[in-house]
Amino acid sequence: MRINKLFMVCLMAILVTFAGNTTATAGMKSEMRVNYVLQNLGIKRDVQEKLRPLLVSYLADKKVANKEYDSLKDKLKPSIEAGTITDKQAQKLLDLKWASDEKELAVKREYETKFKTVLSAKKTYLCFDLLNDKKSKISGQDKDDD
Repeated sequence: MRINKLFMVCLMAILVTFAGNTTATAGMKSEMRVNYVLQNLGIKRDVQEKLRPLLVSYLADKKVANKEYDSLKDKLKPSIEAGTITDKQAQKLLDLKWASDEKELAVKREYETKFKTVLSAKKTYLCFDLLNDKKSKISGQDKDDD
């Protein structure tokens, strides 16, 4: 009887973890990226405090700009990987990709101005460069074998 209760508790914990996984994971990834940028930007603590909310809102706005394209791409992922995507689906993806690229560029230009209220032009450039680093580099898994 006791094992059944323990099993049920573990099962419930796993289900709860997976149920909130996408939202929680997205928030964790965004927070990891913000912390990575702030750590590697080489700025004082008071500047970091001013920049943090800008970085969080930048990542959220960038995600919104790409949402429609990302959603369709995720939906069509099995077809893309299997090579069975239709011309109509591919064209829709291309159209959404170009539209999301334009929206993303507008977000970047808007935040360039906002970042420059806190950072120099040099640090703003470095900030965008760090924001574009791969997930593996941010999580510390990027190892060069040079």
